[in-house]
Amino acid sequence: MHYDFKKDLKDGQAAEREVASRLALRLNLADDDIEFSTSKGYDLKIISKGWTFEVKNDLMAHQTGNVAIEYESRGKATALAATTASFWVYKFAGQFFAFKTETLKRKLFEEKQYFKAVTGGDAGSNTKMYLVKVEVLKSWGKEI
Repeated sequence: MHYDFKKDLKDGQAAEREVASRLALRLNLADDDIEFSTSKGYDLKIISKGWTFEVKNDLMAHQTGNVAIEYESRGKATALAATTASFWVYKFAGQFFAFKTETLKRKLFEEKQYFKAVTGGDAGSNTKMYLVKVEVLKSWGKEI
């Protein structure tokens, strides 16, 4: 599969909008209580609660049975290792699961509960990721 950052970005932004809608419905929030962010720390914020969310859309999980969780690219901490988000939401196979960021960090960085560590991404990025079995990842969070 050829990696296409621009397409992936559009897919990711669509997932962010879907998550915002789901959170608004689930938590009975006003439209102006959710703020989209352009910072690297998080994607969405529920203003009234101070909760921040990083949203990821894994387009291959339904085929591979694994979710890829990035933590380093081009020699720098990224994604899970660099986030300031309170929660992470993953979309895969049409489902959305929310996780406390601290839980993901503990499970992956401390307890090493991943299936496999891999390298990928665009040419020269040396992007490092952990692969976690979909069913295992689901057990760490809550469907939204």
